[in-house]
Amino acid sequence: MSIWSRGDRTGRIEEALLMLKGQRIIDGLEIRTAEPKPYRVRVPAGIVHMDEDEASMFALGAVVGTFGGVARGPR
Repeated sequence: MSIWSRGDRTGRIEEALLMLKGQRIIDGLEIRTAEPKPYRVRVPAGIVHMDEDEASMFALGAVVGTFGGVARGPR
């Protein structure tokens, strides 16, 4: 079973960012596919423009930063 509904890397990154928005970890998301840095993520400090590689690392860091403590907590 897969948690991703889209099979390509771009789709998985978009889903990860949408999950972050749904969990209110980021404040907003806009994707402009025609631009070199199509991912625009709104955080309290402002809007961050990212390409696909940057967006994938951002999503990973945001998830670890938010949920890492819960995963390491007492069981």
